[in-house]
Amino acid sequence: MSPIALPVYGLGELRDVLLRKDMLRVVREAFIRHAEGEVVAPRGGELLFQDPPGDCHIKFGHFRGGQVFVVKVAMGFYENAAKGLETNNGLMLVFDARTGATLAVLNDEGWLTSWRTAAAGALAARAGAPSRVTALGIVGSGHQAEHQARWAAEMLGIDRVFIWGRSPDKAARLAASLSHQGLIAQALPSVEQLFERCNVVITCTPSTEALVPASAVRPGTHIVALGADSLGKQELDPAILARARVIMTDDRHQCAERGELAHALAAGWVSAGVDVSLGQVLAGRVPGRFSEEDVTVADLTGLAAHDIAIASLAIESLRSAER
Repeated sequence: MSPIALPVYGLGELRDVLLRKDMLRVVREAFIRHAEGEVVAPRGGELLFQDPPGDCHIKFGHFRGGQVFVVKVAMGFYENAAKGLETNNGLMLVFDARTGATLAVLNDEGWLTSWRTAAAGALAARAGAPSRVTALGIVGSGHQAEHQARWAAEMLGIDRVFIWGRSPDKAARLAASLSHQGLIAQALPSVEQLFERCNVVITCTPSTEALVPASAVRPGTHIVALGADSLGKQELDPAILARARVIMTDDRHQCAERGELAHALAAGWVSAGVDVSLGQVLAGRVPGRFSEEDVTVADLTGLAAHDIAIASLAIESLRSAER
């Protein structure tokens, strides 16, 4: 018997069929389904590298009653940019949840993970934002920082973005790139100056130490913390979470192990169970903020539910395009 050819879809094919509005829709639905216990997703795996620095995350799972299950491998090697290489890479494997048959390989080179993370950050930014957003701040200057600036600015309905990064040159280049894409973007010399101008801030670095001091955060600020998705990573002073009126987590157990919440728990600034589910906030069941003066934090560590949702959307869109 001749083997059946396995469909392998590359980055170009995926870009052709996936729209931003559809990605935002399925990522939002995945947040909610995860919060409601509709996702089967055992603890993921990770490999951490020191020389050169990098990480590899493996997530897998399926929606209860869904037709597919997904295994995602995504990696980031942070010195690649200096070598002229892409920082992120990866692929997704899609299987039939009824038979175990391999349905497709989505050789997305890490793009699907980057875009689902951008969608998650944008949704989290809106979930806790004050009614009037002065400007969007981005802590970071790499690949994901650019995505967050573009997606969150559009979600919040603003065009003014400030950037602070540990490398001033990279931050300046990112600001110039965003300006060419229609945003009003400026790099700033300190994280304190960024928080003076912005009341919604997204942090997206691979830092292993706090970059944002509690003293920089003003009343009414909403922070979306994306970078601490592996053991040892940290971007926020844990005291910030003690000041927060609302702490939203994508997954309580993950965040308590490796997110900003983990550092606040370890330092004794907050108690277990202090957080609420971001999925519940997006569903309108709990508030993301109570007053304009609240400090709020969304702690995101990455959900398999998002990978399942994006891979399912990709398969549906590719099949529709082939008909």
